[in-house]
Amino acid sequence: MSDCGNVQKVFVPTKETPTIQKPISGVEITDVAAEKIRSFVEQKKQSISEFGLKIGVRKDGCSGLSYAMDISSISECEEAGDKLFSKNGCTAMVEKSSYLFVIGSQLDYTEALTGSGFQIVNPNTKRSCACGSSFAV
Repeated sequence: MSDCGNVQKVFVPTKETPTIQKPISGVEITDVAAEKIRSFVEQKKQSISEFGLKIGVRKDGCSGLSYAMDISSISECEEAGDKLFSKNGCTAMVEKSSYLFVIGSQLDYTEALTGSGFQIVNPNTKRSCACGSSFAV
């Protein structure tokens, strides 16, 4: 072995420090969507701690897939192995079989002259139909 004496290691930062991206997992719920979930659950005279919005993906539409949403029991979704996401005390559940289609998505609620409803902003979508009711991944 050679004797390197008093050699010190020096790390020189490059001009561009790479940023470490946190992996996107789950479904983000906007504040507006959380309030609409609360509103719809309360309209059905159900408890927000026991019911939430269930999201599923179905084979349908001209692009191949579409979303299905309904108010459902949180405990039944837990028993089925569905994924649960919460915001401001409101819960959105994604069917276990649909989760890979929506991972990293954002659940929002939009209101417009042409209609209003929950909207899923899905980074996995490769194409969608002209009317916006179906998509492909």
